[in-house]
Amino acid sequence: MDYSELVEALQRNDRQSVNQICADSLVILKKYLIARMGATPENAEDAVQQMFEYLIPKIREDVIDNPGGLAKYMMKAARHTYLNLLRDYNFNEYEELAEEPVVPENQIWNLINDDRKQILKHCIDKLKAHYRSLVEFLLTYPEADAADVAEKFDISVNNAWQRRHRVIKHLSSCAEEYSS
Repeated sequence: MDYSELVEALQRNDRQSVNQICADSLVILKKYLIARMGATPENAEDAVQQMFEYLIPKIREDVIDNPGGLAKYMMKAARHTYLNLLRDYNFNEYEELAEEPVVPENQIWNLINDDRKQILKHCIDKLKAHYRSLVEFLLTYPEADAADVAEKFDISVNNAWQRRHRVIKHLSSCAEEYSS
């Protein structure tokens, strides 16, 4: 499917076409998450819906520069959203366990946070200088979006988005290796 039609329909404010394209895409992306990520149908649908809630305003704001690459972007964004749903679900399970700790709650979370900080510091130190400066910027300004990053580092919005996701991937891989 050519998702540049979605961009054009949003620009024309053609709700019927947007709804049809999103409905068709929902089926495809839902099947993708079920097949590739082992998602339940409900979680896959939630992830795709949340992805659209993020994507459609970005398209309307004209942040998406390459409508031809939208299919790949949608697949990655749906996968990322699904993983966030899983993380939030797993985090909530751990919160339930922490409701009745043997030791004071703050002590447990302080230890966890200290451990996470040490891992993050170790992983940031391993990054190349340009990635390190990007991480420092993002930690200082957590609400910064790709446009803010692009402006700060004098790069395109697409490049900023890619660098941001690349550095997050590097940090995640490093943290996973370090924790093992």
